[in-house]
Amino acid sequence: MDWSKAKTILIFAFLALNIYLLFQLLTETWATEVVTNDNTSIAQILDQRNVDPAKLPRMGRDIGYLTGSSEEMSAAMITKNREAQLATTLDNMQLEVELKQPVPLDAKDLRTTASTFVAEYVPFGSEYAYWRYDESTKQIAFVQTFEENKIFSTPEVEGDTEMYIGPSLILIQLNEAFEVTDYKQRHLKNLSSKTQDDLVLTASEAISQLASRKYFQPNQEMRAINTGFYSLPLDSSGSLIIMPPLWSIGIDDQVYFVNAIDGTVEHVEFEKKE
Repeated sequence: MDWSKAKTILIFAFLALNIYLLFQLLTETWATEVVTNDNTSIAQILDQRNVDPAKLPRMGRDIGYLTGSSEEMSAAMITKNREAQLATTLDNMQLEVELKQPVPLDAKDLRTTASTFVAEYVPFGSEYAYWRYDESTKQIAFVQTFEENKIFSTPEVEGDTEMYIGPSLILIQLNEAFEVTDYKQRHLKNLSSKTQDDLVLTASEAISQLASRKYFQPNQEMRAINTGFYSLPLDSSGSLIIMPPLWSIGIDDQVYFVNAIDGTVEHVEFEKKE
């Protein structure tokens, strides 16, 4: 045996192994060592904003994309309080319902009373969770859920002359007396989570993304941070939807979605917090 050649091979093998282990170490410690454009580490960013890293929620690093498709909606899906509702559909994908008599809600407890309304009137009501109230439009938004994660989407977008809501939403319209006058609904079906190889951002890294974009200043307060998914607005095709995991972060009265795969940020405008 050529021991000189074998020795050389072993040296290169150990060198390759050391390089690999170093790469793994750098990957594991990246979250605490990342430095922003102004040379501020994530640990410093959290400290300056009074955020305790030990209390931040965790997202599994192997979490993947959520897939699904739009449900074809029809008035026949209304099985509760059906006689009190006049229903039509928009492109067979969006249920649009007018109540024959307005249903009163408690202005001091919109979350509870609106949730009761959804459970008692709206198809698939048990699959939705309260999200936000917008004082300027007097609309309450509910989002569909998947394994306790909310599926967020743009509250409302304009398509031609009609109004389409996000594919995972219920939008409840109130009048000045805080009574429900009508609602719109889209529903996702065939929901399935697809594990990907991509590493997701931690909560600390998502907060750093907001700080680097000046969305989260040291004098502001983080009100909430939760995991979820994000569904883009759709046309009437109802084709397959791919929804990335995200961090939903409330800063003062604003809501930001941070894509947990690529770090992009979406800002959602609301007139007033819940």
